[in-house]
Amino acid sequence: MKFNMRRRSRIRGAAMWLLLLELRTPLITLIVTYSISVLGLILIPGATHEGAAYHLSFLDAFYLVSYTATTIGFGETPYPFTPSQKLWMLFVMYSTVIAWLYAIGSVLAVLSDPAFRRLRSYQRSVSRIHGVKDPYWIVCGYGGAGSQLIRFLDQSGSRCVMIEANAARADAARLSDLSYELTILVGDVAEPQTLVDAGVQRALCRGVLALTDHDQVNLTVATNTRILAPRVAVYARSATDANTRNLRSFDTEVVVDPFRVAARSVTQLIRRPNAYALYHELVDPDLNQIEVVEVPVAGHWILCATGRMAETMVEAFVREQIPFYLVSSRSPGIQGDWPWIEGVGTEAQTLREARISEAVGIVAGTDDDGDNLSILLTAQSENPTLITVARRNKPTSEPVFGQGHFDCVLREGRIIAQEMYARLTTPLLHQFLGQLETMPEALVDGIIEKLNARLAGDRPELAHFDLTLDGNEAPGVIPFLHTVMTPKLGDLLVDPGLDHPSMPLICLLLIRLNGDQVPFPGDGLPLEEGDRLLLWGAMGAHHRLHFLVRRVDLFETVLSVRHQNTA
Repeated sequence: MKFNMRRRSRIRGAAMWLLLLELRTPLITLIVTYSISVLGLILIPGATHEGAAYHLSFLDAFYLVSYTATTIGFGETPYPFTPSQKLWMLFVMYSTVIAWLYAIGSVLAVLSDPAFRRLRSYQRSVSRIHGVKDPYWIVCGYGGAGSQLIRFLDQSGSRCVMIEANAARADAARLSDLSYELTILVGDVAEPQTLVDAGVQRALCRGVLALTDHDQVNLTVATNTRILAPRVAVYARSATDANTRNLRSFDTEVVVDPFRVAARSVTQLIRRPNAYALYHELVDPDLNQIEVVEVPVAGHWILCATGRMAETMVEAFVREQIPFYLVSSRSPGIQGDWPWIEGVGTEAQTLREARISEAVGIVAGTDDDGDNLSILLTAQSENPTLITVARRNKPTSEPVFGQGHFDCVLREGRIIAQEMYARLTTPLLHQFLGQLETMPEALVDGIIEKLNARLAGDRPELAHFDLTLDGNEAPGVIPFLHTVMTPKLGDLLVDPGLDHPSMPLICLLLIRLNGDQVPFPGDGLPLEEGDRLLLWGAMGAHHRLHFLVRRVDLFETVLSVRHQNTA
């Protein structure tokens, strides 16, 4: 605390020092002008009404110069001025006014100086951060990922502090429509002191999210955080395997590679469309329905990509044994027996070489949005039945991609934001998502059907949340554990206030106190103390469930009804 106080004092001192440094010449000019003016009035003799000589005192002279320089002009003098005094007053009038105009102009110039304004803004931001009383996340970088994640966290009631080096992006962030005023530090996030100023060492800091466009900067943020605040969780973006391994070598909580996530998403769409639809509903706060895209099993795909995107796509398609043609300006350097056609894919002839007429789908994954749109439009003209997957690189291109009627749009920033949001808000969700990657499609289809049955045709807003069966979160359940009335999973989902037997909720994952995991458990599974449950369904049922598990009398009624029905 003392260190933070000293830091804030140093920032305020820096602002004052910069102001004084820029104003030293105007101040000296004012002092010298006043001194000469006062000295002259003291030394030049005046005359009384009787003609006797007199001299103004220092106070009278200073008072006279002050009201003259400020153009107030009271006109208070002991006696009428002599010609010598009048001539000197003419000098005082012009010199002091000119000196003040020079000083005021210099002050205005300093106040409008970009460096001073940045320093003052930084000072105010640091003060606001250290005045925050609620827990917060530090988000580094306001690009596509940072802006999306801040919005997602705001929807869940979480507060953020943002660090951004680009002033234009920072200005855009200030205009963001959030439930609170976003605190922004305009500074170099790679500097350790910037993290300290952002409050990384405060007890209220929940974690640091390194989301800049540069891997080295994200790595630096992660290492600095580990040293400055070892208890603080770090979540980082990484675009290369080497950087990912480096981040994980010192226990970075979550590392998201958008290219690998995108490749996994595309192959999941092709091989396991139900899992793809469920995954995206769970990780996307803006998605409130499960849309399963029917993808033909037989046939090949065309991959139009370069660089890192081409490498990850080829690896994923080879691993899933999906036939494909790669259209790229250069070979990705991956060994394998698969066809490669040199080109971009914007020309119809190149796509014809990739047998576009026989293909079932195409991925436009270059790093240029214009090329991606051109590829897809050309492909659709050659084969209107194609499944289309588009990569959108810039957020400013969203209006075009949103109206393009593509089957899947890969938004790099949104991919990162979704992955991190899922891990930040619901700790059990990422464990379930890991199991979802290998879960049989029939089981995934059963999960979707069960939820639809519980919803009974309604389309409420869907949400996922976790629940721990302990004395803190479920005090109404604990007394009945290890008794003849041992509750089962289905008992938690009963809504005694409605005619429906169950709340519009299902359990996706149950983790025992010993670490055993039960994916998609049945309603008849006996519960144990310390069980952690991942639940998914109508958002309104969340509050009803928490009300049920906190009331001993209410939960006893549910158990009694169940035992009567089974007797």
